[in-house]
Amino acid sequence: MTDVDALKARADQVVDELRDELVELSLKLHANVELAFEEIKASRWITELLAGHGLHVERGLGTLPTAFRATAGSGGPKLAYLCEYDGLPVYGHSCGHNVVAAAGVGAAIALASVIGQLDGTVLALGTPGEEGSGGKYILEREGAFADVDAMMLIYPGMYNVADSRTVGAVIAKVEFFGRAAHAAARPELGVNALDAMLLAFQGINALRQQLPSDVRVHGIIDKGGTLPQVIPDHTVARIMVRANHGATLDEVVRRLDRCLEGAALMTGTRLERSWRTRADGAQPLLSNQTLASAFADNLGELGREVRPREELSGAWSGDTGSISWLVPTIQPQMAMTAADVAPHSHEFHAASASPEAAECIIDAAKAMAMTGIDLLANSQLMSDVCAEFAKRSVTDNEL
Repeated sequence: MTDVDALKARADQVVDELRDELVELSLKLHANVELAFEEIKASRWITELLAGHGLHVERGLGTLPTAFRATAGSGGPKLAYLCEYDGLPVYGHSCGHNVVAAAGVGAAIALASVIGQLDGTVLALGTPGEEGSGGKYILEREGAFADVDAMMLIYPGMYNVADSRTVGAVIAKVEFFGRAAHAAARPELGVNALDAMLLAFQGINALRQQLPSDVRVHGIIDKGGTLPQVIPDHTVARIMVRANHGATLDEVVRRLDRCLEGAALMTGTRLERSWRTRADGAQPLLSNQTLASAFADNLGELGREVRPREELSGAWSGDTGSISWLVPTIQPQMAMTAADVAPHSHEFHAASASPEAAECIIDAAKAMAMTGIDLLANSQLMSDVCAEFAKRSVTDNEL
């Protein structure tokens, strides 16, 4: 009979022994921010650490050279810890992907250290390009998740929430085309594409009051014109919509489209827009509650208070959401910052290299490794996880 408590104690000890290496990895990623699909240093540093602790490493998966797979054990259920490691332009690791990666590495090495006493396989999967680029969608299409039985990753944030959530999202590139003219000599000959874009944003802003409370609409203008003395003949924006349910997303997109069409009609411009389909966008996270409950128990054993998901505010999205409908998944949030530190801010980037970030990495690695031991040592738990997934992936999926 497997001594689960002894295996967990050993995994915790391994994470403690790894502390300096994991924190150093996180700080190196933080100091060397690489953008989506450009994570050459990050991928190398992470895989070197995994290989150095005995995992078999494959560098480059499918068409993504900065993706990787590290494996230990053989047979049985396959449990994957996901690592994200890309950053944002200007805002760096303001989602804490350096913490995400270090925690995933620590969990994988810790579980690998006891995998010989379990029936299963542990994977560390490197998933580049999370920040708006959908790296996991590419990996899924190329078969990287095909044989995974369950997976997990953590995100740093304000609270410890095991049954976390993300929302669905779609994005559009919007362009208006007009006619250039001298803005002083003959403005009447121009057709102003910037006026169309501004009217579109004003229409969307007026619509917000009538949108459901879970909906978020936001965007930026990438191109507003070329020169102030020339009537703008081409403008470009990106607009994103987020919501808890697919039907809501579809309806909001239809209403936003009318704002765009109305702006084109009022200004005499030509509109082009390309909404991503929801199949190519971020679906809401299907958090496996059975697996989340096991994670919450282990987090409690480490002395972290677990909060209900209802305390999560905001509406963020990620490419894990779509994959969670294909593989039983959890993406818990781990407390790292105060409640007034917003993700995607300079303050959050700074917090991702703080002493609190180091504690987040260690506790997250331990809790994920301990949950992995529960899953691989208890065939009934694995069956319950799969049964819940089979039921909820059909009944909950409104997308």
